[in-house]
Amino acid sequence: MSASAASSAGEALVLGTRGSRLALWQARRVKGELEAAGHAVRLREITTTGDRRQDVPVSQMNDEAVFTKELDRALLSGEIHLAVHSLKDLPSHVPKGITLAAVSGRASPLDAFVAHPSFDGLLADLPEGATLATASLRRRAQLKAWRPDLEVVPVRGNVDTRLDKLARSDWHGMILAACGLRRMGLEEHIREAIAPRVMLPAVGQGALGIACASDDADVRALLRRVLHDDRAGTCAAAERAFMQAVGGGCQVPTGAWARFDDRGDAAGEERLVVSGCIAALDGDPLFREERTVRPAEADPTGRALAEALLERGGRAVLQDVKRDA
Repeated sequence: MSASAASSAGEALVLGTRGSRLALWQARRVKGELEAAGHAVRLREITTTGDRRQDVPVSQMNDEAVFTKELDRALLSGEIHLAVHSLKDLPSHVPKGITLAAVSGRASPLDAFVAHPSFDGLLADLPEGATLATASLRRRAQLKAWRPDLEVVPVRGNVDTRLDKLARSDWHGMILAACGLRRMGLEEHIREAIAPRVMLPAVGQGALGIACASDDADVRALLRRVLHDDRAGTCAAAERAFMQAVGGGCQVPTGAWARFDDRGDAAGEERLVVSGCIAALDGDPLFREERTVRPAEADPTGRALAEALLERGGRAVLQDVKRDA
């Protein structure tokens, strides 16, 4: 049933979401915004492959859509009207018949250093050979580029599970998304936000992506009108274009970050700054570039930046990563 049909029948829009604490926080936020605009909404929890397979690193699943494909199927079957995702979980190309209808206003995209309770220092204070945990190849590669002596170990699970694993481990700390910790009321665990010069964030990190079936014009228009943030959407366009040109999503060690330079240019026009990197798993080599353009050039700039890094040596690096996976 389409959004308009559901409304005419007096039924609520059905919002699909993963069942983790963070995913439910995100879904309830979207639900609240739609209800404030006068639309009844009910949640439906859907378990994804990524939720079920907690014993396997995401990078080894050989599937960009481990956190989204079950929700996509529910959209295409009409079981749900919209799905809410962490934008960083969306694959580089959404399936045929699915549309990314809206991108939410973005929270901080930065990563956070979460220290073990026994360690009092900041990231720069870590001793030689310190151990950090992360599930992300992107984080691992950039950590190793910054400090080759660090030992980086894998960890899976939702945020609460990872924090519990950290407390029971002999690790010095772990890396998590700052926005997720803040959304869950766990900001006290953030020892520091990691500077972008050390670690570029994941594509879309900090924003929500709201998807619907492409042929449901009513719900697509509703989501765009109520939930979409133009500036966040522009940044997402640049970052996702970078990811599409590189290929692989979370399964390859790449990062991208687009943001507005509010100072503008000499004529006072808005400028968009786009940074990207490709790195080997041990951090050497790491290729990184940054470009400043007009916001209207977001998509082609993301693609051009990726191509430049691939030509500099990133393509060979990613071939090595995929061969060793």
